[in-house]
Amino acid sequence: MRKEDPILELSAQLKDIAKDLSFLGHPRYPLKTLTKIFPQHHKFIDELEDVSVPFGVNVKSKRLAMDQFLKDLAVAEISQDMKKVFTQRVEDYHTLLSMMENFDNVFFYDHCVKLYGTSHQSTQNNSFLYFLEKIPDFCVPDVSEKTLQGEAARNYLKNRLLETFEDTDVDVRPSTSLLSDSSAGRKVLKLNPYKTYSTQALDIFLVHEGWVHLGTSLNGAAQAEHPWLATWAPRTTFLQEGLAVLTELITGCMTHERWSKVMLRHLATTMAERGSNIQDVYSFLRHHDIEELDAFKLALRVFRGVPLDGGMAFTKELLYLHGMVQLLYHLQFYQKDLRSLWVGKLSFEEHVILMNHPNDMHANLRYFPLGLEDPLVKERLRKLQELSYSLFRTGFL
Repeated sequence: MRKEDPILELSAQLKDIAKDLSFLGHPRYPLKTLTKIFPQHHKFIDELEDVSVPFGVNVKSKRLAMDQFLKDLAVAEISQDMKKVFTQRVEDYHTLLSMMENFDNVFFYDHCVKLYGTSHQSTQNNSFLYFLEKIPDFCVPDVSEKTLQGEAARNYLKNRLLETFEDTDVDVRPSTSLLSDSSAGRKVLKLNPYKTYSTQALDIFLVHEGWVHLGTSLNGAAQAEHPWLATWAPRTTFLQEGLAVLTELITGCMTHERWSKVMLRHLATTMAERGSNIQDVYSFLRHHDIEELDAFKLALRVFRGVPLDGGMAFTKELLYLHGMVQLLYHLQFYQKDLRSLWVGKLSFEEHVILMNHPNDMHANLRYFPLGLEDPLVKERLRKLQELSYSLFRTGFL
C-alpha cells in the first residue's frame, strides 16, 4: 500500500470487495412452488431465476480479500474514525456473504435483521404510528393531465433528469424484470416499458431514483479524496431510502396513492414477520386494490431470500419509513441541511464522522437538485423535522 494515499488504496480495495455483492437485487425463488401457488403469473415467474441457480460470487475468495483488507487497514496511517468506517463496511459485506450462503432458509432472515432491523419495535411505538397518520397532510392528489408509456415515458424522464445532470452521466432504459416500477443503477434509471405512467408518477421516479439514488452515486464517483463514498454498503441503505421517500414528500411529488403503496409495503413486511405466508400477503395487497401483477411483485420483494410460509421477511422493505423518520430526527438534532447528504453513499454514523471533520474530510458536491432550494420545499422539510423531533426526542429506534 502506498503510504502517501492510504485512503485511496483502501477505497479501491473496498470497491473490489463490494463488486458482485448486490445479489439482493437479483434474487432467486422456488419457481415450481411459485407457479403452483400463482399460476396466473406464470409469464412473470418464467423471467425469474430459480433458487437452484448459484450466485456468481466466490465466497471463499471474497472472505480472504476481506481478511487481507483488515490486515492492511490495521497498519494504515489514517484516523481511527476512518478505520471505523472501513471496518464496519467490511463487517456488512461478511453478513451479506452469510445471507448468500443461507439464501431461502431461516438463517437468511437472522442475518437480514442484523443489517436492516425488524418491524417488531416500531409497530409498538405509538409515536411512530401517530407520525404516519400525519403524513397524508403532506401528500397531494395526482392531477396529471397526461399519461405516458414506453419510449414516451422514458423520454419524459430523461429530459427531466437533464435539468440536473449532464447527458453523459444519465440514461433511462427499459426493463421488464423489475420487482418495482423503476430502479436506479450507477448511471441508469430503469423503467417498465409496458406500464402506463402519469407524469406525476414519473416525477416521483425523478426525485426518488434520479435525484437521490443516481445523484448520490454520481457525486460519490466524483470524490477525489474519499472515493469510498462511491461504494455501496448495506448500512447506507437506511439513509438512502429514507432520503428518497423524504424527497418525494418535501418536493410535493408524493401523492395519496403513492403514500398508500409505501404504507402497504411496510405493512406487508410486518405481516410476513408476524407469520403471514406469501398467499396471505398477496391477498392483503389485492384487498387494498393493488393490481394483480403489482401485488405479486411486491409480495416477492417482501419474501426475497426467505421461505414463503411466513414468520420471516426481507426487512430492507422497512427502511423507507424507518429511514425517513430517523433522517428527520437526525437533521433536526444535528442542525444540518440536505446538501451534506448528497456527497455519496453514506450511513448515518458516517455522516456524523464527515461533519466532525469538515477540514480534513472535505467532500465535493458535483450535483445537487436546484428544486431542493425552493422555499416551499424547505418549509415542508422544517415542518416534518419539527414533527419528528417532537415525537422522538430521545431518538427513533
